[in-house]
Amino acid sequence: MKDWKNAPCDGASRFENQFSQPLKTHRVFNNPQVLTQGWYPTLKSSALKPGTACSHKILNQRLVLYRGQDGTVRSMDAFCPHMGADLGNGTVIDNRLRCYFHHWEFNGDGSNAHVPTLSTRCDVRQQAYPVEEKYGFIWVFAGSTATHPVPVAPGLESTGADAFYLEEITLFVHHHILMANGIDLNHFATVHHLTVAFNFEVTEKNSEYVWEMEGKLPHQGLKARLARWLLGDTFRYRVKISGGSVATITYGYRQQFRGFGRPLPSLHLLWGATPQPSGISKVKLFLLTQKRRGVWGKVVNLCLYGLTLVLLTTIQDEDIKAFPNMRFTTGHLVKADESIARFVQCLNQLPLSNWTGGGWHESHIEPRSNV
Repeated sequence: MKDWKNAPCDGASRFENQFSQPLKTHRVFNNPQVLTQGWYPTLKSSALKPGTACSHKILNQRLVLYRGQDGTVRSMDAFCPHMGADLGNGTVIDNRLRCYFHHWEFNGDGSNAHVPTLSTRCDVRQQAYPVEEKYGFIWVFAGSTATHPVPVAPGLESTGADAFYLEEITLFVHHHILMANGIDLNHFATVHHLTVAFNFEVTEKNSEYVWEMEGKLPHQGLKARLARWLLGDTFRYRVKISGGSVATITYGYRQQFRGFGRPLPSLHLLWGATPQPSGISKVKLFLLTQKRRGVWGKVVNLCLYGLTLVLLTTIQDEDIKAFPNMRFTTGHLVKADESIARFVQCLNQLPLSNWTGGGWHESHIEPRSNV
């Protein structure tokens, strides 16, 4: 993972060549000024003990997270409506949160529980947000009601997923570019030297889009011959984009050995992304696999994590060379970029979170086009 850490970690190229090569602006895609309604990873579950609270910022939205004495994590806007103190400095009382400054208390749903100077509750309410704990992290949904749970990779919906948290990566591009890379069918030939004739289909449900990719493997090249020996003549993988902030990918979806033998295990990745004001993104990377019981199940999962890491490292080492100083644009997409164009269209349809700020408004962008 060393190459990621040594690469440029800023979004400076976004502001370059603005006169000779204007950057096409989108409603959502590759737009660092907006947040979509989706799940965002905050901090490790183990970092928030029962009876503690902390303040956490996502782009320009400051939240308070606190774990009640019942072990449940709650989240709401961070600034006390009384005089604006950060509730992250407050005290957890049972399952309520008390502001440090004047001891106003709030329930987990944001309703006011107690004001010391009043005999009745005050009719003031904080905005609360859905919270889930998954993969060892606390996730917050950027909206009042979650449209979908914290995602799992395609193929793991019915079995459940075990996860191994790998690391947090600082991208030097917006995280939509990382997501688009998994859908860019053209770069298999140019970057990975694997010419595959892919077909793809996109399905949508509740702000989640699933790309189903299937292609015939070529007969030439070492990679292709190894892949054909293992998988047969067809390679399948799936990418799921959830709310514009989480991407999961399943390599080898429903594959059989040599194409007709025993079922082969799939390899799964998950990226949970948080954009930064500078235009880059922080991405938490997880390896996923099917839940398995017992000692043997743990051994199998460790082996699959290892294979996934090898695959990730191989792909990353080849992809990473395209990213330094990239200023991704969609001004001249061609027929071979159809999957990317569809990706951009899907993201631009996503509902925006009211956490979007900084004076941004939809009137700031160009009229919508096909890409």
